[in-house]
Amino acid sequence: MPGWAILLAVHLGAAPLAVPAPIYTEARVPPTASAAGLPDLSRLAQAAIPAVVGVLTSQAASPQSGDDSLKDLFEKLHDGPRKGIGSGFVIHRDGWILTNAHVIEGADRVEVDLGGGAKLPARVVGTDGESDVALLKVNAPHPLPFVPLGDSDRIAVAEWVMVIGSPFGLDHSVTVGVVSHTGRSDISPVGRPGTYDFIQTDASINPGNSGGPVLDLRGEVIGIATAVNATGQGIGFAIPINMAKDIVEQLKARGRVERSWLGVSVREAPSAPGVPTAGVEIVELAPGGPAATAGLAVGDVITAVQGHATRTPARLRWYVSTAGVGREIEIRLRRGAGERAIRVPLAEVPAQEQAHAHAHELLGE
Repeated sequence: MPGWAILLAVHLGAAPLAVPAPIYTEARVPPTASAAGLPDLSRLAQAAIPAVVGVLTSQAASPQSGDDSLKDLFEKLHDGPRKGIGSGFVIHRDGWILTNAHVIEGADRVEVDLGGGAKLPARVVGTDGESDVALLKVNAPHPLPFVPLGDSDRIAVAEWVMVIGSPFGLDHSVTVGVVSHTGRSDISPVGRPGTYDFIQTDASINPGNSGGPVLDLRGEVIGIATAVNATGQGIGFAIPINMAKDIVEQLKARGRVERSWLGVSVREAPSAPGVPTAGVEIVELAPGGPAATAGLAVGDVITAVQGHATRTPARLRWYVSTAGVGREIEIRLRRGAGERAIRVPLAEVPAQEQAHAHAHELLGE
C-alpha cells in the first residue's frame, strides 16, 4: 500500500529456560494529575524511561554470490557491516525484552543499550513475523527496571498515550498524543503479510521508535510502536499489547508460535433490521476440519471465542491461531434467531492450508 512503511531500524552505515511465568508482571502505577488537572506526564515518563532500551543490530555486508570479483567490488563499496537501531522495553527484571520482529530481522548480532553507556549482548529467544513481535533476553549483572503490561482491549478513542523510544537514534525520546482509532486491521505496511489489529495514534512515531512502548496514563504498556504513514502526519500505528501477551509464553518456550486451526472462511456479518451486526459469518467450512466436525455450519455468526468478542475476521483468526493445537475452545454463535455455545478442539494447520491460507483466508495460519 503506497505511503505505508514499517518503522525499520535506522541504518547507521550502508545498506529450555528457567524463568518466572508469566515473564511479564501486572504491577500498577497509579495515575496522577498536575495542579491544573492535567495528567502528570513527567512522572509517568520518569517511571518508564529506565525500562526502555535501544536495540542495536548489525548485519554482515556480503553479496549473495559465489563470484569472487563481485565480492571484491562489494567490499570496496560497503565499508563494514550494516547497522541499525530500534527500540524495545524490559518486561521482567531478569532481562526479558519485547521489540518488533522486523527490528532484528536478518541481524547477525543484537545488542541492547540500557542507557548511560551500558550495552549488553542480547539473545533472540523467539520471533513471530505474523504479529511482528520478538522476545529478547539479556544477562544483566543486576535486576533491571521494567514496565508492566496493560490491557489493550480497555483503551478508548481519545485516551492519552505516551510513546518512548529512539527515533533516528535519539534515545529515550518522549512524545504524547491520543488514541485516534482502534482495530485497524486493513493496514498492511509495505505489503508484509500478517495478522494486524493496530491501535492508531497521533503521538509522534518515527523510524527508530519501532519496538518501543506505547503507554497509557496508568504507566502500563498498551501497544508496541510499529508503523507510520510516510506521507501523512499524526498517523502512527501500534500492535496491541494483548497480542504480544497471547504469544510471549510460546516464544519463550519454543522460539516461535505454533498456530492452531479452525477450518473456516468468514466475512463480517451483514447487517439486517433488528439483528446485531457484531460477529463474523461463516461462508465456507473445510471438509473434515475442526469446525465442520464440531457441528458449525455455513451461515453461523461467530460472536466470541473463549469470551473474547470477535467483531472482525482478523480478531477471530488471531484468537483461534494462538489458542493452541489440541486445545478445546468455546465458540459462541448466532444461528437463525437463537444463540448457542459449541466447544471445538483445535487442530494443527494442515500443510496444504499453510501454503494457501492467505489466498483462501482460512483461519489458523
